[in-house]
Amino acid sequence: MGEGLDLALVHGLSGSWRWWWPLVERLGARCRLHLLELPRLGRLHAGEMALWLERILDAAGLERVCVAGHSLGGLVAAELAMRRPERVRRLVLVAPAGIPCGRSVLGRAIPLIEELYDLRGRFPTIVADALRTGPVSLVHRIAYVSERDLRAELGSVRAPTLLVWGDRDRLVPVWAAEEWRRLLPTSQLVRLPCGHVPMFEAPGELATSVLAFLAEEFGDDGLDEVRLRVVDGMGLAGNDDEPASR
Repeated sequence: MGEGLDLALVHGLSGSWRWWWPLVERLGARCRLHLLELPRLGRLHAGEMALWLERILDAAGLERVCVAGHSLGGLVAAELAMRRPERVRRLVLVAPAGIPCGRSVLGRAIPLIEELYDLRGRFPTIVADALRTGPVSLVHRIAYVSERDLRAELGSVRAPTLLVWGDRDRLVPVWAAEEWRRLLPTSQLVRLPCGHVPMFEAPGELATSVLAFLAEEFGDDGLDEVRLRVVDGMGLAGNDDEPASR
């Protein structure tokens, strides 16, 4: 698979690895990317996703890795960093869930509609991934991000952390970013001119921020060319619609 810094990418609540695709060329020039598909929930409880992520990394032979997560994926990435700090080299959290914002599930409806309108050009991908996730799994994930509160545990994160927030994020308020930065021992915050999904709305700015953050520790020599693979048992990625093989 070539040489380079291993970077695992974890998508959000109703997304898939495809949500990271706009960054793949930029990040993939410097890192070995591992795009993960979160499991469907039902028999697997939402609280077990960090354990699932750890097992996926084990299966891929990744003992110590940088992890980037968006929204629910950010929550899961943070849980892994709390659970197994020795496994996470650096942590990138893009508008992560995990600090309650005081809204009910119903209270999230209008901000969600507004965010979806801003992302209307991505509707085919958004709808297809939501259908693929399934209603049962979606309900479990929504309940988890609404209830999970990491504030008492974030002090156990040891990995240097980059927080990335869109300054127009309607789903996870910007004030939560300051709370994350206050609670994480070694973190920095970057605010981008976008909403909740910088991968779609500001991919260039997000990729630049992530690469600059990784380069702080490893420098140019530590970030070599990379090959892309999807670590979900589905094979090599081909395009932004479907993996090359099933």
